[in-house]
Amino acid sequence: MEHATGYGPRRDVGSRWNHLCFDGDERNYELWETKFLGYLRLLGLKAAILDEPGESEEEDKDLDEKNEVAYAELIQVLDDRSLSLVMRDARDDGRKVLKILREHYAGKGKPRVISLYTELTLLQKTPSESVTDYIIRAETAITALRNAEETLSNGLLIAMVLKGLPESFKPFSIHATHSDKAMTFSEFKAKLRSYESTEKATCSEDNVMKANNWKKERDNAEIICYNCGKKGSYST
Repeated sequence: MEHATGYGPRRDVGSRWNHLCFDGDERNYELWETKFLGYLRLLGLKAAILDEPGESEEEDKDLDEKNEVAYAELIQVLDDRSLSLVMRDARDDGRKVLKILREHYAGKGKPRVISLYTELTLLQKTPSESVTDYIIRAETAITALRNAEETLSNGLLIAMVLKGLPESFKPFSIHATHSDKAMTFSEFKAKLRSYESTEKATCSEDNVMKANNWKKERDNAEIICYNCGKKGSYST
């Protein structure tokens, strides 16, 4: 049933609604908030939940009403644990709910900052993981640290990402660490992805050559020499 304001829970969006649900994992909070604020923008509720001032008293009243509607939308997509954090202290107040969630999942407290640094320093690329996925994992922690007002230099970020790369990336690591030109983290990411693409192409060419050589050896093994009568031998 639609809310009197013209807004209401959009159960009709199907599978997209599931993508708007928060699972309570702080590692996913930033992605979730970005998607949910985009959803509220489509409903005309983003300004209300972000407490952007109206241009008149009438507009402020309208924003207050929309803030309550934003609250109703917001609590539909929270996991039970997150809902328990906000439902008593921020009833019908979408702005306050968002503030509590940000402080809890993306706060600036020392224990969380230390945990993020630990996660970043222990980062390791898995064999089945692409460079893109590996970098995304690194950037999730990096963004969280920057949101906590931690200063991270390009050199430090590059060193942490290089440390977690497997042995097959050693030539790239040597080049990156011995280069005289200072790189930004964005430039580093582009070069790392380019290196992975080049390595995949080279590996593919090597496999084709090995397959062709094997086929040639197999075919030669079937040849019967007209001189000695043995397979795999031939006279010229």
